[in-house]
Amino acid sequence: MKRLLVLLVALSSLARAADFPHIVQQGFSRDARYHLLVTSWIQDGSGFPAAALQITDVRRNAVAYRLQHTWKQDGVSAARLAALVRTWRAGQLNVLKRYSLISPLPGERLFNVLPQSGYPSAAPISTLTKAGTFTLTSLPLASKCTFSDRPTLGLALTLGGRELQRDTRLPASRACASGYRLETAYRYKSGLAVIVRAYSQGFEGPDALPLVVTAALK
Repeated sequence: MKRLLVLLVALSSLARAADFPHIVQQGFSRDARYHLLVTSWIQDGSGFPAAALQITDVRRNAVAYRLQHTWKQDGVSAARLAALVRTWRAGQLNVLKRYSLISPLPGERLFNVLPQSGYPSAAPISTLTKAGTFTLTSLPLASKCTFSDRPTLGLALTLGGRELQRDTRLPASRACASGYRLETAYRYKSGLAVIVRAYSQGFEGPDALPLVVTAALK
């Protein structure tokens, strides 16, 4: 919890400028079939605290369950936000039990890049790890975005030449995405979870929302 408070304070300046969710918890089910990501942030514009819980089917690289909540109160401190998220997460035990994620296993961190504000370059990004080289490439894709004049982009992510994800269209949640950054990756047994930040126009600056790409490794 101490680490959580330190990270929340460190990200507070980013949160004031845009939606920049902080990773509260991530981890895998014991059989590495599912991955859990819990995030929290202070919404730009309203200043209200918010949290999201996402469960991803690792082998399918598909969201199995997602829930987001906003508390309509402002001026929330880092400690108060942590307490709100902890209580809210405790209320999701039935869902977490269904996916064997009550006590997720974090696994081994393969790399970590400090969060950054501002739109990233569209140039390919590569990161060498003990599991191989991750390469993130931005792909121009048309979308139905109506509130940004920046070009919209999808992504392709590979690991040692193996394609983990390649967008052929932009989902509604990323309709206005205009850039991506690699942030971190974890491996547990055969499970892999890569967290990428997707940048899009926000109320007071670019939002940087976490996107989870998963795969089953041999």
